[in-house]
Amino acid sequence: MSVILPLLFQQQVDRTPYATALVCEASSLTYVELNERANRVAHWLIAQGIGPEMVVAVSLRPSPELVASLLGILKAGAMYLPLDPSYPSERLEYMIKDAQPTILLTTRSLLDRLDTAIQSVSTLYVEDFNEVLANTKTTNPLVRDRSELLQPLHPAYVIYTSGSTGRPKGVIVTHHALANFMAFMMNHFWITCRDVVVSTTPISFDIAGLELYLPLLSGAELHLVPHEIAIDGRALSRFIAAAKPALMQGTPALWQLLREASWIPDGSMQILCGGEALPPDLADFLSIAPNKVWNLYGPTETTIWSLMVAVRRGEQVTIGKPIWSTEVYVLDATLRPLPSGIEGELYIAGDGLARGYLGNAKLTAERFVACPFGAAGSRMYRTGDITRLNERGMLEFLGRADEQVKIRGFRIELGEVEAILMQQPGIARARVFLREDQPGLRHLAGYVVPIAGHSLDTTILRREISAHLPEYMIPAGIMALASLPLTPNGKVNRNGLPPLSFLSRERRPPTTTSELLLVELFCDVLKIKYASAHDSFFDLGGNSLLATRLINRLRTEPPVSG
Repeated sequence: MSVILPLLFQQQVDRTPYATALVCEASSLTYVELNERANRVAHWLIAQGIGPEMVVAVSLRPSPELVASLLGILKAGAMYLPLDPSYPSERLEYMIKDAQPTILLTTRSLLDRLDTAIQSVSTLYVEDFNEVLANTKTTNPLVRDRSELLQPLHPAYVIYTSGSTGRPKGVIVTHHALANFMAFMMNHFWITCRDVVVSTTPISFDIAGLELYLPLLSGAELHLVPHEIAIDGRALSRFIAAAKPALMQGTPALWQLLREASWIPDGSMQILCGGEALPPDLADFLSIAPNKVWNLYGPTETTIWSLMVAVRRGEQVTIGKPIWSTEVYVLDATLRPLPSGIEGELYIAGDGLARGYLGNAKLTAERFVACPFGAAGSRMYRTGDITRLNERGMLEFLGRADEQVKIRGFRIELGEVEAILMQQPGIARARVFLREDQPGLRHLAGYVVPIAGHSLDTTILRREISAHLPEYMIPAGIMALASLPLTPNGKVNRNGLPPLSFLSRERRPPTTTSELLLVELFCDVLKIKYASAHDSFFDLGGNSLLATRLINRLRTEPPVSG
């Protein structure tokens, strides 16, 4: 494939110029209106000297300006760097310093959080779009005067993922890889101008690209879901009922959120599920109609999704087969192919491979290795995932070869969390593990050994690291131990570690009816045995997803007084 995404979008604009392209709350844009806004952004960027291989950062919440900005950056030939406004300031500052964007598109409300990092970055605020972009051209810059500059192997975006060294790493995805993936999805799902596709995923998560670009390249209506609705199961179910989407993508955690809010799939839309393992009971719940539910698999380094399979009720959940222009290999430690039924590490090759890691040639060489099964010079990506091929020719995901985990679709290198813990005063050792002490309740558990003579308040420690890590990377709890249990070969014995104990230091029991209800719900949602009247939900191991479950439970409980 030799096309690039901006040209695919412009072709769709020519086909359906006056159809609705984008809906966000009370705002809507036709295809021609969205294209003109994107072109204004592109021409303004070009006038600032922006072009291929350059980085433009974007920190915006779901809005028409967000979509126009992303398209405008691609049209200008640059790569966009998504910055999630919910991330801690320190993480955002690191990403900006590492990627060195020339320009940042954001809002003034985020200025205070980014002030230190953007001193050397030119900034365009959404609030000034109408004034600054008023006199820019609305023509298609790539078609008219820039097509000879932007090539398929130029970068389309750089997205940061968790890094085992304690710092996130930027994955560079090319126009070729992105256009190839989108062409497959358009061919497979046949979204048309009569359809609606909803987007719930933050742009810092690479799978958001599918939700944004699939409808816009197919002539469909893209409906952006505000963040506060996307994390509220009841509100999201009402949004779905009103929008009637033909296709919706989400992690298992999102579909479980809807399930707990009493949403029932009716077989009217395609359901895409990926980002972490799909539990069999959730798969059966979603599979109300044949060929309507799809399980997808793929690391950021191979462009959104690389494998997929239809999910059918009562059948084993696998990660399926590769999409087109993608090859997969299950290999042993010497890179020899393994037969069906034998587990090994999964390697992925083909058109979806990213260029590598921004500014990190060493790590790129470690993870993107020479492919002995392809043409000379071809590469394959070492996923670190342990898989095997079953008798039906489907790949089964079995776990990790390293200490990378996924929670709610987010990839987490445990080494990064441990490195942040080790930076805190008074800590001699720190380890973090993924635990499932209660069925279906997966969480990060932190274990620290204090320096001799140093006392630690683990509640305060958890709050301290929240200034450095996004919410999904913060352990549900941290436990201080005199020492870490070891196996005979000197490694930490995970089976010897106690489960997290969320017991309050101030154990005042509940006395009022309201306190009794809250404590009961805290214990039920968090799967703990005790909570006191002074406990904080988040200090007891709560997170945003569990908080939503708590809110839903509160809504269903009868009102109380006292």
